[in-house]
Amino acid sequence: MDLRVRRGFLVLLFTSLSIFSYGQWDNTFFDLERKDTQVGLLQLNVESLGYFRNSEYKSRIDQGRTLFGYQMWPELSYQSSDKVQVSLGLFVQQDFGADEAIIKRPTFSFQFTNNGHFIRFGTLMGAMQHQLVEPLYDPERVIENRLENGFQYRRNTKRFDGEFWIDWHKMIYQNSPFREEFTTGIRIEPKQYLKEDRHVLSLPISAISFHKGGEIDTSHMPTISNFNFDYGLRYRYRPTNGFIDSIDLQGHALYYEDISTEPENYIDGLSQYMSLALYAKGFGLMLNYYDAHQFHNPMGDVVYRSVSARNNTYVFDYRKVAMVRLQWQKEIAKDFNFLIRSNFMRNMNDQTNDIIAEFYFRWNPSFGLFQVK
Repeated sequence: MDLRVRRGFLVLLFTSLSIFSYGQWDNTFFDLERKDTQVGLLQLNVESLGYFRNSEYKSRIDQGRTLFGYQMWPELSYQSSDKVQVSLGLFVQQDFGADEAIIKRPTFSFQFTNNGHFIRFGTLMGAMQHQLVEPLYDPERVIENRLENGFQYRRNTKRFDGEFWIDWHKMIYQNSPFREEFTTGIRIEPKQYLKEDRHVLSLPISAISFHKGGEIDTSHMPTISNFNFDYGLRYRYRPTNGFIDSIDLQGHALYYEDISTEPENYIDGLSQYMSLALYAKGFGLMLNYYDAHQFHNPMGDVVYRSVSARNNTYVFDYRKVAMVRLQWQKEIAKDFNFLIRSNFMRNMNDQTNDIIAEFYFRWNPSFGLFQVK
């Protein structure tokens, strides 16, 4: 444990002496927002996402595949007071080439906002919107696991940004033949602004747990409880003029703990994750470095694991990965946006290359229907 603590300290020390980075892409392109509107207004919100994501893996950490299709999510929202909004909708997802929709599910949410406090019950603003780094939370969830249901609290001010949520995956009842499943997460990020807010220094700290178990089921399977922890240091710089819009630097010490009744593979692990990102006129360039020792992440991107997702007999105690990423984002028309990204990964231990290419179309208009007295 002392070795892990020392390595984590060195990560933070290195980033505090470095120039500027960001732990992952700015993913606000995908953010779902249901802002308060006029009291008594019934509004139709349309959330439509077209996606293409192709991964080509030469390493044995995962299998390459292609995700190609669209999501359609019409939702009626009613502003019952200046602080309360209620929404009801239907989420449909269709992969091209599939005979039927892979997801067709009703959604409901109750939302309360007041002086920077935000509470949401029902369908959450989840996936990338939790703002966790990729080793903790897989960005591919916006395609495969976008719907999250449970409870969410946020607090966002100039000096502080934080969130707590519970995402309940699977419910059990008396004598259910399977275990209940849920995820709990917390993220806090105190901030310090310098020189007319052009420089921002923050300390992002987050933890996420995944649990699978229960007492009233009949599965007789062991309880699984995994935890990931993240301690980071972040610096952002936004020039007042020039070609570059922003420069972001971020470094993280990441930990894994398994307290399951029958642990799988590793009982703990450590990794470190650093990144330099530059944004300019819709374009983005990012350089990442990642290394890990016996690290696992039940909810994170599989490319950061030490155990293969394609075959758990492939175990990589030590991993070192360098990444080069590019992106371009453009607002084509009002409420219609386009995003394209590529990621080239070099696995330095086994000298293999992995490549990801993706693009997205997003259309998210809102239509005020009528007033309800």
